[in-house]
Amino acid sequence: MIIFDANAFNLVSPDSVKADIIRKIRKSGHQRVGVPWMVLEELAAHMSRHYPAQYMSTLRVLEKLRNAVPWELESTLEPIDVERLLDHWRAAYADVFEVIETSGEVALKALAREAMALPPAKRCEKGDHSQGARDVAIWFSILEFLKENPDEHVYFVTANTSDFGDGTVYKYPMDEDVRGLEHRLKRLKDFNDVVTTFTTEVSVESAAAAAEELLRSDVMREQVAQTAVEALDSEAGFPGLGASDTEIVWRTWLAAPDVELLSVENVRGHEIDQHVWYTADVEWLLYGSAVSDDGESALSVACVWRMRILFSTDEKEESPTILSGAPCVPDTADERCMSIVQRLRQAAERLASRVTGGLAAAQELSASTASAATARLLTSLPKTDLAAISAYQSTIRALTARQTSLDLSELITPQTSAVQAALASMPKVSPTILSVQQEIAKTIAATQPKWDFSSLLAPRMTALQAALASMPKVTSPRTQQEAEAAIASSKKEPIDPAGPSRTAEETKAAETDREQD
Repeated sequence: MIIFDANAFNLVSPDSVKADIIRKIRKSGHQRVGVPWMVLEELAAHMSRHYPAQYMSTLRVLEKLRNAVPWELESTLEPIDVERLLDHWRAAYADVFEVIETSGEVALKALAREAMALPPAKRCEKGDHSQGARDVAIWFSILEFLKENPDEHVYFVTANTSDFGDGTVYKYPMDEDVRGLEHRLKRLKDFNDVVTTFTTEVSVESAAAAAEELLRSDVMREQVAQTAVEALDSEAGFPGLGASDTEIVWRTWLAAPDVELLSVENVRGHEIDQHVWYTADVEWLLYGSAVSDDGESALSVACVWRMRILFSTDEKEESPTILSGAPCVPDTADERCMSIVQRLRQAAERLASRVTGGLAAAQELSASTASAATARLLTSLPKTDLAAISAYQSTIRALTARQTSLDLSELITPQTSAVQAALASMPKVSPTILSVQQEIAKTIAATQPKWDFSSLLAPRMTALQAALASMPKVTSPRTQQEAEAAIASSKKEPIDPAGPSRTAEETKAAETDREQD
């Protein structure tokens, strides 16, 4: 494990070449590289220390400007947020280093030792107080790591020889702290010692050639496309070019985009444990379908993804590590870039045309298959004797044609005369006809197990039955008597199906003749 003190990496940007080398060492797996939690806090504090003073200065300038103008300023300053800035730098440096946690016991021991001004803490030159609790916490964190990891060796990188010693002789009580661990702890004085000890720099020409070959490979383009799908997803959106070369905003890719390499610059290579790791500034052109900024539609998008990446030619199947970068709008004045955009668009259009044609062919095939299936279904159904059906239908039409139409228009008035007229005009239903219809329907139903024609053979009888069921009940005594007499008469004298039915007067006359006889 290589453990850095804050002074060995103070004010070094997480995007710097030094940070890239540390990432290469970590990525190689040859050595772990970390910082104690206290060092992480110091690195973040060093990058944030001017923020409060700069904020207050800006606030005073803004107040002076507000007092100098007679209108209300639209400009405002967001509230100060030191913790937000510290969190940013903590995350940035945690991406470079592995963080060694500091236990509560270590923190308490560090404060106690500082109170005693014992190394690595010390007495201040001016005043009767001590300092160095942070150095003690770093020291105890290293010792704690060694005790918890008996198979690890530690290279402690620090330029603070006055407090931590030269790595060969330790002051009291540090000598007692490290007793039994001396052979597993070695000191390196600065970052250059790390590079010399653990890496061998590759020539610029060799690095550029190897990087160019790898980055232009199909495998690398596929890895970048998949990384784009996974990494580029934000509701805030990314800039890009739409189909008509207008700037648009998109959220995420719908599928892996097409990828073309535009440029490779600033390539550096380091051989670490017989493996070469590279860092480079790369520009990729991405083209594909993406979700619009409102999340409601799909767009054809072209964008340039500028990034700093870490990769190895010995690990070709492994996706590159993106150190920094974000999508931007392609430069429409760059002829080479726009020609690639045009080529990718045309390829996408040809693919879309083939897909559309394929779908149409599939639909035609589906319809043909459905027609064949329908034909097979029809042939499997029982054969219907159309001649018999036609004969049955002709018979039913002849029988129903003889039935008088029912007129209920006069039933809207409750007058007795209207009721009588309605009763007199009611069709006389022949039981014989009904019987014939029912028999015909039964015959057809029996011979056609898959089809039911009963509702088709007697449509008018269904309407008649519904009308009779819905007729209002007649309450007039005279009408009731006549109705009962008519019903009784029809029971005594069956209706001749060959001729017309007798009227109520004829029925009454016939009864009088029988009584006289």
